[in-house]
Amino acid sequence: MVATCSGNGKGTSKLRARVFSGIPAIVLVSLTLAGCSTPGDAAPPERNVGPVTAGEIAPNSLEGVHLAFASSGGVYQEGIEQAIWEPFMEASGAVIAQDAFDLGKLQAMVEGGSVSWDIVHNSAVDTGAQCGTLLQELDLDLIDTSQVPEDLEIQECGVPAPYLGYVVAYNTELFGDNPPTSAADFFDLKKFPGNRGVAQTSWADYPIIEFAMVAEGEDPADLAVSDIAPALDKFAGLGDKLVGWTTGAQAQQQLESGEVAMSLVWTSRGYGAALAGAPVAPMWQDSFMSVDYLGIPKGVKDPEAAHLAINYLLGAKQQEEMVPLNGMAPVNKDAAPVVDDLLSTWLVSDHADLARNANIDFWVGVSV
Repeated sequence: MVATCSGNGKGTSKLRARVFSGIPAIVLVSLTLAGCSTPGDAAPPERNVGPVTAGEIAPNSLEGVHLAFASSGGVYQEGIEQAIWEPFMEASGAVIAQDAFDLGKLQAMVEGGSVSWDIVHNSAVDTGAQCGTLLQELDLDLIDTSQVPEDLEIQECGVPAPYLGYVVAYNTELFGDNPPTSAADFFDLKKFPGNRGVAQTSWADYPIIEFAMVAEGEDPADLAVSDIAPALDKFAGLGDKLVGWTTGAQAQQQLESGEVAMSLVWTSRGYGAALAGAPVAPMWQDSFMSVDYLGIPKGVKDPEAAHLAINYLLGAKQQEEMVPLNGMAPVNKDAAPVVDDLLSTWLVSDHADLARNANIDFWVGVSV
């Protein structure tokens, strides 16, 4: 079992507020400086690190090294723990502790000069926006990205994490004979009556803006700041049929209970609802790839070890073992996970030809 960090998630720090008019966001103001700690302040040892290959680590080469991985929790992190970090620890000799990621907490760590996370799982937008300030540029001589799928961008401060889709999950008992087939159908309450689930999270779920643009026949590649308010008005037009969710668990529960007829959700939560027996299916047309990134905070004690751990995570075998555990898509194009029909229905890599890439460059530009 991977060690768990001792932080309680309480403390103070500034966090940039993100509020969508018509879809309010929660502003987190309770953040912590506590977390995992790496024993001692000694400089990392010199290692003979030759050419690296994704998924490989020299036996016992990180003996005595303590690392901490901060991610989104839930089935996502559990799957990575079981399929990747447990065999990594056995092979390398390192110890990896787990913690829950929070951008404000990372900011407090870096600005306070006491960084206790070594690898963080962050959004694509924040990875780009915080590159060089909270996150360090990666040394790709220590991370083999040659097998990362071509449609997943390598950022200066991040490599793609195992990813999922942002889809409309709809109730098949209500719409099985006439399912929604486009973003416009999500907003058509006459043809497809019932409540609509939409994110009301503490961070900007930018695909929902682009989804509303697609529903109006617009191209998100041409996204401008002036497009944001009309997109939010599109959701506001759903009136009392708009039902917000603030966490993935809540989104899944709404699908399972039948509280919503459709929901714009992460595929992991739609899959979870289907796995629990709910009559739901994904609409892949007009869906989006939801890609987060793995980065290394500025000020870590052993950046080389952190790089080597990320390199191990990108291995094909590791990704194959992970996919059935958490329903995420592999970030190694040679990975060939064995999945059943239900998981394949929800796995974004099996429907990549229909999923769109969000306009990350735009969102990074408005976030810095």
